[in-house]
Amino acid sequence: MKGPVLLRGKLALITACVVAVAIGGISVITWIVTDHNLRSQLDKSLLASLPPRISQPPLPGEMRGFRLRCDEGVPNEGLQQVLQGIQTLSPGGRTCAPPGVDPVVTSDTDFVATTTYRDGVTRSGAEARVLLQPLDNGDVLILSRSVAEINGTLTTLAGVLAAVAVLGALLVAGLGLWLTRRALAPMERLAQTAEHIARTEDLTTPITVSGQDEVGRLGRAFTSMTAALAESRRRQRDLVNDAAHELRTPLTSLRTNIDLLVRSERTGRELPGRGEVLDRLQAQSQEFSDLVTELVVLARDDRELASVPVDVAGVVDRAVKRARSRAHEHVFDVDRSKWSVMGDAGALERSVLNLLDNAVKFSPASSTITVRSRPGWLTVSDEGPGLPFEHRQSAFERFWRAPDARGLPGSGLGLAIVADIVAVHGGSVQFVPRPRGASVRVDLPEYR
Repeated sequence: MKGPVLLRGKLALITACVVAVAIGGISVITWIVTDHNLRSQLDKSLLASLPPRISQPPLPGEMRGFRLRCDEGVPNEGLQQVLQGIQTLSPGGRTCAPPGVDPVVTSDTDFVATTTYRDGVTRSGAEARVLLQPLDNGDVLILSRSVAEINGTLTTLAGVLAAVAVLGALLVAGLGLWLTRRALAPMERLAQTAEHIARTEDLTTPITVSGQDEVGRLGRAFTSMTAALAESRRRQRDLVNDAAHELRTPLTSLRTNIDLLVRSERTGRELPGRGEVLDRLQAQSQEFSDLVTELVVLARDDRELASVPVDVAGVVDRAVKRARSRAHEHVFDVDRSKWSVMGDAGALERSVLNLLDNAVKFSPASSTITVRSRPGWLTVSDEGPGLPFEHRQSAFERFWRAPDARGLPGSGLGLAIVADIVAVHGGSVQFVPRPRGASVRVDLPEYR
């Protein structure tokens, strides 16, 4: 079974075919031009062989005539060489040719009124070029020359041109194969690297492709793609590892409380503090539910988000409404203006709600949560203890929690989700200085 034809082989074959067609076309034109020139020269030589008094116009009162001896006597050898290829045709159809001349086969169409050229055949079957010259007495003088030499020259020329075409095509095919192999060597290395990556799943494999041509661009694009895939894999691995680490402690606590309840049921002994255990189980299950929701949000592909004009004021109102339903003991001071951003309304609402929940968690009861929104930005501020300056950048990392907040409920993903959503929408988020409490500012590009 034959293997697939490689790209370099296809390019070499196409180049060879194009060159062969070009050489073939040039060869045909050369052959036609050569044939025309040789026959033109032969016609000129035939015309030059006419006797001067026949080829030139007659004087007044003079008649152009020409007579040949047609007897069977053997003429002088020199005379025979001069007269070879000459004959006359009389009106009766009788042909007169000197001895030793191979006369041309004639016909009624040979009685012409002007000097005429035609191709003919002698009685022996040889091809000849014929000149017909009318005479004043009604005869036609016929001069002929063999075209065997011309045909031989054209045959030799055809062979030479055919050989040149074949050899040229083979040479171009070999040279083209060598050149395409050198030109496509970077693509060959790129293909081998891609096959290695597909086989080993090692996205860190270096790709050595340089240059500013299409192959270089392809190599750089492939390098960028593998780097993006490697970064995505790293982030996914970090998310799984962090999630596993964060889930270990609450899962152990949840299992311990469930074991206590199961042991109490099986032994029939009353469990002290049963209501407290049930409350802890309910809180832990809610914590697990929130953590799973946040993990799903973090794992979601950015391409799943919509990209439509979103009313930020409406997003803020819906997020505040949901936050009020969770924190009745807090006061929400909201002041927002009308402006829009291009993005996903659900994701933006999620980010604002996370900021509000974070502010509620770190604020004392009956305190005020302040929300301000103007074209291009919004802020969420609280009256809690605030966040030290050295922790403000780390607060947006996944599963990071302030040392003083380790005992509070939460997964440490809220602000990380805010940072991811804002970054997808082309904005930025940061803590801003505030005399009391903490204040987070979100900057987003306004859609006009």
